[in-house]
Amino acid sequence: MKLVIDFFKKNKRLSSATVVALLFQILGTLGVPLLVAKLIDEGIASGDPILVYEIGLQMVGVAFFAAISAIIGSYLSAQMAASFGYQIRNFFFRKVQKLSLKDTEEFGVASLVNRTSNDVDNIQQVMILFLQMILPGPIISIVAIYMTYSLSPKLTIVPILSMLIFLMAVFILMKKSNPYSRSVQMKMDQVTRVFREFFMGISVIRAFGNQEYEKKRTDQTFKEYADNTIKLNQVFAWLTPTVLFLMGSSLAGILWIGGNEVALGKLQIGSITAVAEYTIITLAYLVMAAMVIVTIPKGMASVYRIQELLTKEPEVKDLAIVNADSQKNQKEVVAFKNVTFSYQHAAEPVLQNISFVAKRGEVTAIVGGTGSGKSTIAKVLLRFSEITSGEILLNGLAVHELSQFDLRKKISYVPQKAYLFSGTIEENLKTGNQTISSDELEHIIKIAQSDSFIHSLEKGIQSKVAQGGSNFSGGQKQRLAIARALAKQADVYVFDDSFSALDFKTDSRLRQALKEELKNKAVIIVAQRISTIKDADQILVLDEGVMVGKGTHTELLETNPIYQEFVASQSASKETQDDE
Repeated sequence: MKLVIDFFKKNKRLSSATVVALLFQILGTLGVPLLVAKLIDEGIASGDPILVYEIGLQMVGVAFFAAISAIIGSYLSAQMAASFGYQIRNFFFRKVQKLSLKDTEEFGVASLVNRTSNDVDNIQQVMILFLQMILPGPIISIVAIYMTYSLSPKLTIVPILSMLIFLMAVFILMKKSNPYSRSVQMKMDQVTRVFREFFMGISVIRAFGNQEYEKKRTDQTFKEYADNTIKLNQVFAWLTPTVLFLMGSSLAGILWIGGNEVALGKLQIGSITAVAEYTIITLAYLVMAAMVIVTIPKGMASVYRIQELLTKEPEVKDLAIVNADSQKNQKEVVAFKNVTFSYQHAAEPVLQNISFVAKRGEVTAIVGGTGSGKSTIAKVLLRFSEITSGEILLNGLAVHELSQFDLRKKISYVPQKAYLFSGTIEENLKTGNQTISSDELEHIIKIAQSDSFIHSLEKGIQSKVAQGGSNFSGGQKQRLAIARALAKQADVYVFDDSFSALDFKTDSRLRQALKEELKNKAVIIVAQRISTIKDADQILVLDEGVMVGKGTHTELLETNPIYQEFVASQSASKETQDDE
């Protein structure tokens, strides 16, 4: 609840205005029964029509005042909920940006999506319902008890007893519902995850005829979610009949006790009417609270889930001990010194005692089989995750002594899976450098071998890009991602298997253009193709996280059995393709 309390503290003016509007609404609502008692006991009893009209007009005025207050309160409540959603999602986005890959994998993409959408929506809904339907209940109850006591102390026992029974019922049901509410949110994460897997892998599912298995898996996930939701609703199904029973019992008690008091001449009929109305209004608000109180456990579970993320201590922290610009033009741009990295609870490390130097003006290539740790080298260089032991240097400075911003400002990275953002081609290319000129953009487009297909588009560089770049082919997306990396001025350029979708001719032209463009930079290429890396100044050979070879293509071909096997397998594959 600290999350919500902090929000109210930071938005004191809006919170205070909402509460004031709520109090005015309550005063107007409770003012009407008091005027009804006056109308019966003074106006109707005396037979004075003028007094009756005056009291009637007062009742209309008070009801209108309550209605205006309710409208203002509803508007302010909605504004508070919207502000809360905006601020929490802002905190959420900033927090996720600070988490390492291991941190985000710990939560899971499906859970993160649900926390920033479904969980925030739950809290916003509860906030509005709490302010408009739940909070007025106890306030009206207190005021109604006071007003009842002022009219008849003996009748006060009826609403007090009814409210105590109601609160006990709510406490018991809330206690029973909390486990189900948390479980429902966890099941929602599973539903989201299954949906993501289904839609992202739909072509694979169809290709392997796996629809029946996926249907059973999806149905099972939905059933588990539905079962928990049904159990939660079954718990709260007891609440509404309980309130209705209390309402009927309270009215019967008031009429019974009040009737005896009237018969003894201790109480007037108007006072009984006012007490009955107070009780009805109070229980009516309690009924509304009973109908929406089911959302509170779910909202509390959502608050806990968001709080869990926001209080998560990031694995990668900024120490910012040194200035990244204090060392420039170092010959050795990147240095790995006995670097070992392993995931939490993993049996074997992903990287073991990796040591190499990437120099300015040279190309360092990294090859190896699937799962050998090639891409992990790029990720630990960028500090997406912290290494287990060893040291990584950038321009002679330890990367853990640099802020993440300063570190990544010096590195331009093309990920293994080329991803483009929705917008225009120009906006995508300017992601890392907003001040780049049109001439410079044209230059890097040519280097990335993207000019031919960009200029063939009707709007050229202003052409629209769908989310993820789904309106471009794999090769086009890779070339645009490479152009985006070239637009950023950096000391080291990392290409993580970024040429795999290119044909051999385009690959060759691109590498030749990059060699000239980045002749004063350090270049690290992670690749599967031998043709892509055979001209590199040094090639690192990885096998199950261990560096088993280092040298040029010629040297490794003569001395390294694993590299020889790697080259032979690609040669055999090429011969097979040629035969076909």
